[in-house]
Amino acid sequence: MAALVGVVVVSLALQHQANVELRGLIGLLREQNGEVDRLRAEQLRLIRAQISPAELESLRADHAAIATLRSEIELAKARLTESEHAGQVPAPGR
Repeated sequence: MAALVGVVVVSLALQHQANVELRGLIGLLREQNGEVDRLRAEQLRLIRAQISPAELESLRADHAAIATLRSEIELAKARLTESEHAGQVPAPGR
């Protein structure tokens, strides 16, 4: 009978130890799950903040147009300077 009680006590002690370890593991997994949830929320926020490919293409086209317009302005300034040096100021609007 004492041997049976000993076996039961050892079995219960082992179960208790396993339960303690499992509770610790469950706590760790809950923390990791919270971190995963936080990262998912951050990913969603970043996705929503990202501009669409169409908008990106539009911005690139605008940037290229600005460069072209700057070149045209510089060319017009150069022509105006040449005209002023030659004594021929073009009429406004030409």
